[in-house]
Amino acid sequence: MAEPDTPEAAQAAPRPEDVPLMIAVTVDCNDLDAQTTFWSELLQVEATTMEPFSFLAPADGRKVSIWLQRVPEGKATKNRVHLDFVVADLEAAERRVVALGGSLGERETWETFLWRTCCDPEGNEFDIMQSQQPS
Repeated sequence: MAEPDTPEAAQAAPRPEDVPLMIAVTVDCNDLDAQTTFWSELLQVEATTMEPFSFLAPADGRKVSIWLQRVPEGKATKNRVHLDFVVADLEAAERRVVALGGSLGERETWETFLWRTCCDPEGNEFDIMQSQQPS
């Protein structure tokens, strides 16, 4: 067996319980209350706030949840990681984003995929994609 700090140990297949399991995506924010309202209403999920966090319950049938964390600094640049969502009616989702205080960026297409880049009220980017019809 390889020693823990050797290149051989890093290349060894990990045990299943040692493989990182994603449980949440955390979005930094300044106004925790406003962001909690935006995201919980947009996603139609319950939220629990325990300063400096809000925990959004995973949507039905989903395992990954969104956590919001109050931070002192504001968003400075484009996100390097963003959230992707899929909906049956992209235009209805776009109207909902705006009604909740978010904003819309460009509509994009690739192959047969259509999506809209959106921002939450603090400018955090996320995409909403039109669901694909089965062939």
